[in-house]
Amino acid sequence: MSFLNLVMTPDFISIISDGQITTDQYITQTHFKKFETSPNGFVVGITGFELITNEIRKKFYYQPKLTFDEAQLFLRDELEKYKYKQATFGQFIQFNAIIAGYPNLLAESGSSSKHESSTLSAPEATTFHIENQSITETHYQNSAVLSLVPDDISFNPNRLIKDNLAKFSSQTFLPHLQNLQRNALYKVADESKTVNRVIFQEAITPTNPIR
Repeated sequence: MSFLNLVMTPDFISIISDGQITTDQYITQTHFKKFETSPNGFVVGITGFELITNEIRKKFYYQPKLTFDEAQLFLRDELEKYKYKQATFGQFIQFNAIIAGYPNLLAESGSSSKHESSTLSAPEATTFHIENQSITETHYQNSAVLSLVPDDISFNPNRLIKDNLAKFSSQTFLPHLQNLQRNALYKVADESKTVNRVIFQEAITPTNPIR
């Protein structure tokens, strides 16, 4: 399994992943991005199975006009298809997915009214765990620290990040947070055989969908 961390606040969504793909205990790729950001203010990430990650990312890449609500429905439909995939006969695969974004960003971003712009919905996120042909969803709103993690680590990356968030002012919060995410990734990479130190990192804000 790979590592992907997402921090969601009302002001931004920051996501990071490593770049390693491990198949049958062999490293097959070292610079593989595990998430796709949209110009419409959302991000989709997949870990656990290279083929599924690649295929779903491509589908989102070639549909740049999807709204956040449309993207959630599309992702669920895709996961329903892939939940029956088998690694070997009788052995169904296990993988994880996440989507996070600003539901009304596309509708509100063209508004010239400060009042209308301030009515943007709170950000939302949903994590999905696919195992034994079933999908488990967990929903979050407004603020969350979420990780898709490998099985071979002995600590909680979310706790490492949360314990340090209160130390930073609002003016420098995002760059400090992104540094915390990188440090968490490095710590995971030091323990896990399936995670490397190659970094893919992006941020989304309501006023600047991709940074």
